[in-house]
Amino acid sequence: MMSPTAQQTRITEWMRRHMPKDGSVSMRDVTSMYTVLNVVGPKSRELMSEMTRTEMDIPGFTCKKINVGYAGEVLVMGFNNTGEPGYSLYIPSEYALHVYNNLMNAGKDYGVRNVGYYALRFLRIEKFIPFWAEELDSHTTPFEVGRGFKVKMQKDYFLGKYALQNQLEKGLKRRLIHFQLENHNPETDIWTWGREPIYRNGRYVGKTTSSGYGFTLERVICLGFVHNYNEQTGEPETVTTDFITDDAHFEIEVAGKRYPARASLHAPQIPIVSMNGTSTRYTPKARLSSVSH
Repeated sequence: MMSPTAQQTRITEWMRRHMPKDGSVSMRDVTSMYTVLNVVGPKSRELMSEMTRTEMDIPGFTCKKINVGYAGEVLVMGFNNTGEPGYSLYIPSEYALHVYNNLMNAGKDYGVRNVGYYALRFLRIEKFIPFWAEELDSHTTPFEVGRGFKVKMQKDYFLGKYALQNQLEKGLKRRLIHFQLENHNPETDIWTWGREPIYRNGRYVGKTTSSGYGFTLERVICLGFVHNYNEQTGEPETVTTDFITDDAHFEIEVAGKRYPARASLHAPQIPIVSMNGTSTRYTPKARLSSVSH
């Protein structure tokens, strides 16, 4: 099993608690044996194909083992946490630097460059991708964060099914919303950082979870949970789609100043650049890819 470094202990212990008692399944944490590099950008497929001499036709959420230079059986996944075209490379740690150097050398004509943590963070927020410990925890359900389409409720049984059925019957008491700040100048105004109050028609309804800059939208963006508190009792009521979209004026308070915010239950309409292009040679200026590690 491989897991994100920050979640290694949590995932390992959860898996162990739910393993069959008869010993029919064994598990070994091999996270430390691998290094992960993300190759992200519209020319990722061409870069990887050129470097590996392999056709990189890897559908989303599938994987393929390839050779990169001296590194054998590098596991390449057609998935990354940014929502952008690209791949995640799981490399035996002893070959990580070798693969990285190959990527940077092969990517010179593509304008490849290193990017940092915040660049990846901002990309996933812009694409409305929730993250563990910010939007997700052990008490958050897929339906609350707009990921109900990933749940197969028609299955006979799975862990948590009855709790999810109960939630669907009673209605969602909170929902994760995507916000775009308006009348806000990223160059001069203070940015949101997380935990800022959210107001609907002047009433407090929740707080932000994570925020950043939308490179495509060219404005500050946030994710945040919205509640529908009863005006008399203060008890949470069902958060319907109409509550978010109809006659709703949202504001987010940043350092004592409230900014109008455009709310959406879905990711904004951002053009997605496909990697299914041809092998046509592009000028270096047109080739943009990035490597994160």
